[in-house]
Amino acid sequence: MGRACKVRRASVDDWPRIASFLARTYGPEAPFKGRPRWDWQFRNNPFHLEGDGQPSVWIALDGARVLGQIAVQDGRFRIGPREYPAGWILDVMVDPAARGAGLGHAIHAAIAAERATLVTLTMAPATRRIAERAGALTLGPVREYVRPAGPLGETVRHFLEQRATTHPRVAGLLRLFAASRVGPALVGGAMRTASWLRARAAEPSGDIEEVWEAERFAALGGGLWARLCNRFPAAFVRDARFLEWRFGAAPDLAYRRFILRRGGDVAGWVVTRSAHPAEAALGVLVDLLADPRDEAALDTLVAHGLSVLAPAARYVRAGASHPAFRAALERAGFLHVRTHRPTVVCSDPQLRQIIALTRDLWHVTKADHDWDQVHPEPRAIDARPQTQSAA
Repeated sequence: MGRACKVRRASVDDWPRIASFLARTYGPEAPFKGRPRWDWQFRNNPFHLEGDGQPSVWIALDGARVLGQIAVQDGRFRIGPREYPAGWILDVMVDPAARGAGLGHAIHAAIAAERATLVTLTMAPATRRIAERAGALTLGPVREYVRPAGPLGETVRHFLEQRATTHPRVAGLLRLFAASRVGPALVGGAMRTASWLRARAAEPSGDIEEVWEAERFAALGGGLWARLCNRFPAAFVRDARFLEWRFGAAPDLAYRRFILRRGGDVAGWVVTRSAHPAEAALGVLVDLLADPRDEAALDTLVAHGLSVLAPAARYVRAGASHPAFRAALERAGFLHVRTHRPTVVCSDPQLRQIIALTRDLWHVTKADHDWDQVHPEPRAIDARPQTQSAA
């Protein structure tokens, strides 16, 4: 860098230089970080804090060249009877040539000066260091699950190859194991057996209806959220505005939306997504909502999501933090494969104390953050540059 970088909020006019930066840092993944997603997530979000049509993206510039970026997906979360604005921290990236200069920390500090509460769900170690240096609270565990639905040998091999790129100390062993045909096949077979032994058949509890119109689903789902939100001590809001935006307007992501009815009343919903053409043969159980005390409804919704996804998928992904939702996934044969620990940076002392008291009580699913997005086949992206920022 020839001179000190300038850190500021981006404008729409910055898109060409940001696009160049994305292509430089994301490589084959860049098309899925393109302008349609950028506008949807950071300009047309119904919770956009400024509402000025400009993106909720902050950049570090060396002249006209972008060397770093952090984006914010604005939202609202609820603790008890009150709602608060908050931003999900996303797309934390620093150009490899500019790392070690503290750009990630500088960009994050600029955002924190304008956003009182910043939340991160999945993150690279360097991003966690940024949050921790900013005084982050750590929330309770969010579990990631996989439900085998077909032969998993190739999936296991691709996963090991991808992990090898981010774990240099054991990269040789991971690649050696992945290169064998027998090893990944044995692991995949063991996972399918473990899932089969765990799975418990669910008795249907009500009638499932697919809702084709995003606006209608948003109205029905928003009404259910209004009735059930008090059952969740802490959660990001899932009102009609969120549901229509998240499951009706997202580019590159085609969602199917289902509601559970009992006697004409909506008792729950489940949202699923099949693989994008660039992805492996996966399915995603993206979101699930029912009264957490209603075990029959949760089991019915999970079972229906699996019935929709499993025929075309080698495996189905899901995520949950609430004990009742985790239990429903595990009863259906989902296997816990990873644990995430979200962070919250909050400048309001009173709100920070409230968050600290509820840190283990948050309801989180794949619908939160940008946890559900297109992930191209691992083999196609093994050689891409590292995208997360360096501290």
